Order: sequence, then structure tokens, then C-alpha cells
Amino acid sequence: MKLMKKNRSKWIALSVLGTMLMAQTVWAKDYEGHWAATAIDKWSGYGIVKGMENGDFKPNAPVTRAELATFLNRTFQYTPGESIRKYEDVEAGKWYTEAIGAVANRGLMYTPGAKFEPSKPATREEVAYAIAKAYDMQATGEATVTFTDAKEIAVWAQDAVQALVQKGYIKGNPDGSFKPQANITRAEVVTILENLTPHMIKEAGTYTDHLEGNVVIQAADVILKDVVINGNVYLSESIGEGKVRFDNVTVNGSIYVQGGKVTLSGTYDTVHLASVAPFDFTKGAMKKLVVTAPNEHVRLREKTVTDYLLIAADAKFTIEGVVKETSNAKADPVVIEEAGVFIGGNFVPVEVVGREVVINLKDLAGQVSGFDGMESLMISTNVAGAYIEGPFGGAMRTNEPYTFRMADAALGIFEEMLSQVTANNSELKDIAEAVGVSSDTVYAMLADDGVISIRHMRSQFANVNSMVRQYTGGSLPTEYSFKRQLRFGQEAPITITIRLEVE
Repeated sequence: MKLMKKNRSKWIALSVLGTMLMAQTVWAKDYEGHWAATAIDKWSGYGIVKGMENGDFKPNAPVTRAELATFLNRTFQYTPGESIRKYEDVEAGKWYTEAIGAVANRGLMYTPGAKFEPSKPATREEVAYAIAKAYDMQATGEATVTFTDAKEIAVWAQDAVQALVQKGYIKGNPDGSFKPQANITRAEVVTILENLTPHMIKEAGTYTDHLEGNVVIQAADVILKDVVINGNVYLSESIGEGKVRFDNVTVNGSIYVQGGKVTLSGTYDTVHLASVAPFDFTKGAMKKLVVTAPNEHVRLREKTVTDYLLIAADAKFTIEGVVKETSNAKADPVVIEEAGVFIGGNFVPVEVVGREVVINLKDLAGQVSGFDGMESLMISTNVAGAYIEGPFGGAMRTNEPYTFRMADAALGIFEEMLSQVTANNSELKDIAEAVGVSSDTVYAMLADDGVISIRHMRSQFANVNSMVRQYTGGSLPTEYSFKRQLRFGQEAPITITIRLEVE
């Protein structure tokens, strides 16, 4: 790839590893001769991976959760913002604080509890989940990839592992296992990133070479001209209001526009617009345009064609070209048909009202006698492959029973219950923080020998409510509502409410 850039009236061609000029590494090469040395050199030149304070890179050391968050944040250049989620063990001002806040806000790493555990080695399934989420990779309907220990892969990570294995980005071990809970080294993670992103554009200029594989663009004032890209293109949030132009470009993959004033001409598959900066499609065709941001500057000019326009946000359009089919988020592609809990192996329906699933413990108690343990929860939809997205990176697939512990981990139910309880009572919040109450302690308190019992939950609720009245003068809420996104493939998500009624 050629980058033409003005410097003292001269055009300078910069070409390093086919993408950009890279800085020299600044630490001792303790990885010389290592099988991942080339990838480490390249990605350290990008400034995405760095060495330790003593100058070593430690390629064979396990990657920590904080390092993984930092690698992803540096790759996609997420816009800094106040962290939506606070962790007990993430201090302000640490080298990883901003990165953890960025990935947490975007639900990229699986973290169901109150702690992020930044120094803990990331497991293979955690890395697979985070990378698949960051690159928006999903499993296809191709033949299922099997491992000898497939049953040990957590439910929330199964689709991510499947997607990465299908596309050849991760592999199993020689014995046929995946070892989902095993550590993964820094060198292995860098290699996965290199395989997923062979091209990184960090300098303004004009690029004219064809590219094989995915491309991440971090710079403004970038022009791609007469180029064929066989992969996805990711325009990072860091581009902001800067300009990016594709002239007569063919992208055999998807484009993810997170930032930049983008002007496109050429042939495209799917364009995902998640930026509010002006977007202008001047000439050519694309199979699908998915708008997920409230963008007021989307223009399809006279000589453009799109087969499918999916509007998943309150965006405004200027359409001069041809749109063969449009879809709005109001036309729900997924319908909740029924929901229920399994008690003693029997499916006991709960109320479904449109997009709301109501679990009324008092009503359920009247429907069952004897053993009343709610073994699992299932929400059924009219399509296969739909899933409910949790706020902290988890996901619960529909049409499959989930134990309540798994449902809690995926959807963050008990953690949000705790936040709702303490939101309007500062004294109660102080008490909860002082004694270290978390979603884990809430679940342990409500469960009876590891199973959520209707009788036990209602009894414990009454006990705790009595103590709350005694010490604070307030009362616990008797119902809890959780807003979650129900998704199906690339369709626009719909918001559903899961409402738990205690009394």
C-alpha cells in the first residue's frame, strides 16, 4: 500500500509491512527468535502492545484482563467517557482505568460481578468473547466446530468461540480440546490480533493498493482510491469529525463507521453507521445500510443504490438514489412467544405481555406445591438464534433453558436488583458497601442449597425487608424491572423488559 504525504513540498512514499511506518520498539527484545516475534514487532510499533517496566515484553506470560482491555482499546481507539459501570477493584488514574471503562461501556468483556479483576489472567474463552465482540464476529450456520471439552465452554462464550474457530482465528489443542478456562499468553493474543487485523492505518494520506484481510483506520484525512478490500473495515471513534473518503472502492466485507465524516463511492456489502458525523454515499451500490446512531446527516445521492436500509435509530435521511427495501426498528423481527420457569422438571408459564416478561413469585407459588425450586428459565421467540444481551457482556439465548445462576450471570439480574434497592436510599447503599454486598451475596442469600426456591426467596425478602425498615426506615421495592436488548442476527434490536414481582 502506498501512502502519499506532503512534507516540505515533497511526496514521500511510506510503506512498512504493507500498511504504515512503525516506530522502533523501546524495550529489550526478550522475544528474539520467538515464533510471534514478527507480530510483536509490528503491534508494538503500532503502540498497541507494550513491554514491562523493566524493558521485557514477556511473550509467554499470561495476558491479564487489564492488558486485554487495553489492547482492544488501543486497537479501536474508543472515545474516552465516564464509565457507566464501576468496579470495586478498579482505581481511578491507573494505567488500565480508561481502557476498562471503555470496554465495560461497550459490553466487550464478560464481567458479571462487582469486580473486574484486572490482574487476573484472562482465560481462553474470555479472550475469544472479547475479541469476537470487538470485531462484531458471529457464528454462521456452517458445520458446528466440536472440541473434546466443548461442554466446558461457558454458555456466554460458546458463540464467540464458534465464530473465531469457524474463521480460523483460533484453534484447539493437538488433543482436540479447547481448554476454555486455561490461560492464554501475550504472544498468542498479539498473534490473534495480527491475524484479525493485518492492516492498520494510522497516518493521513492516500492509499491505492488492494488489501487482503481486515483494516482498522485510526487517522483522519485518509483516502482509499481504486482499492479492493477483501475483509472488514473499521473506522475508529478517534477519527471524530475528521474526513475519510473511499473513491471507487470495493469492500467484500462490512464497514463499521464509528467515527469520521465519511464519503463513499464504489461497491459494498454492509455498511454499519454508528456515528453521528455526516455520511455521504455518492455513487455505487451497497447491499445493506444499517444505521444505529441518531444521525441527522445521512445522504444517498442520485447515482446510488442500496438493497436494504435498516433504520435502528432516529436518523434523518436525504435519499436521491434507489432504496429497494427499507426496515425500521418499529417493525420487530423477533417476537416473544412465551416464557416460563422449570420447576421439578415441569415448564410453568409466566406472563408475557408484548415485550414484557413478568415473573410473579406470588402467582408462581400458587401454581406449584411441594418442591418449588425454580431450576431454570426459558424465554421462547418465533426465531432460532435470537439472544438477549446483558449489560456487562453476557448473553442469554432464547428457546433454551438457563439455570437461574446462568441467567443471572448472563443478564446481570441480581446485580441490577442490588443497584435498584440502593439507588434511592443512601443509608442503605452505605451499609451495603460497608459489608461488601454484591450480586454473588444476593444470589447466595436468595438461593436454597444452590436453587432459587419461591418459598425461600419470598421468606428471605420478608426478613431482609424487616431489617431494612428497622435500620433505615425504608422498604425494599416489591418489583424490579430490567431493560434488555433482544437481538437476532444483524437485525435491529428490540428492547424487552424482564419484570420480577416479589409480592
